[in-house]
Amino acid sequence: MTIFERILREIETLKPISASIPRLAAAVSDPNANLATIVRTIEYDPVLTANALRLANSAYYAPASGISTVREAVERLGAGRILQFAAGQFAKQQMSRKNSGYELAENELWRHSVASATAVDQMARVSAVRVPAAAFSAALLHDVGKLVLGRIIEEDLRERIFSTIERKHLSYVEAELEVLGVDHAQVGGSIARRWSFPHSLADAIRWHHSPEYATSSDLAANAVHVGNAVAKILGIGMGTEQMNAVARATAARNLGLNSRKLESLCAAVAEALPSILSLYEEV
Repeated sequence: MTIFERILREIETLKPISASIPRLAAAVSDPNANLATIVRTIEYDPVLTANALRLANSAYYAPASGISTVREAVERLGAGRILQFAAGQFAKQQMSRKNSGYELAENELWRHSVASATAVDQMARVSAVRVPAAAFSAALLHDVGKLVLGRIIEEDLRERIFSTIERKHLSYVEAELEVLGVDHAQVGGSIARRWSFPHSLADAIRWHHSPEYATSSDLAANAVHVGNAVAKILGIGMGTEQMNAVARATAARNLGLNSRKLESLCAAVAEALPSILSLYEEV
């Protein structure tokens, strides 16, 4: 069986995401979707409804009075945040496990994903540029391709990737592409499309290492690229990839982030991350 055939087989066996999450993502990404449409999308799914209400009433958001309806939850939190935490609940189940292919310990990939999403969430506080709502969930799921390739990359392939990096002076993801024929970002984008996520979200996952190639017109891929870099700067989710990735300065500039603002962003993520991780446990 070829590497490509093995990858296809692993994608087939990957646990599917609840269909209601891509539907909510589509509604959040649609500029014409109104509050009633978003509320109806959530209300039709009991799990989404329960999570939205638990999140709105959580200690983290400390509501002055209890939230009892989905409409109140959406008005309080915003649909993008409800989508982010719905995607996060799924991602936590899948990404908390040890990933031997990338030498990531238990919970390391999950913590990296949350740190990346937290960075995207915090960008609005340091930049005037509006970050698309889909970018939050894309950041949480940006490394979903590692769930598949982590089962494929064994010691021999890992050695070939490292050898290619050394001989050709490539980044990890470039060497991954050369050795395997695909990279984890490409596989992740394919998984997102298979799960029927909107184009902008799948595009941000596909191009999170090279946002300049994203076909979507918004800034989601740039935001995920910077969020991924911030998580790595904080030393979260290093694995075999370590810091061997190309950081696109243009992505930061497109988001209105200079070096001072990036430092502030890193500090904000480091401060907020423990509470965000606890929130997923609470909800």
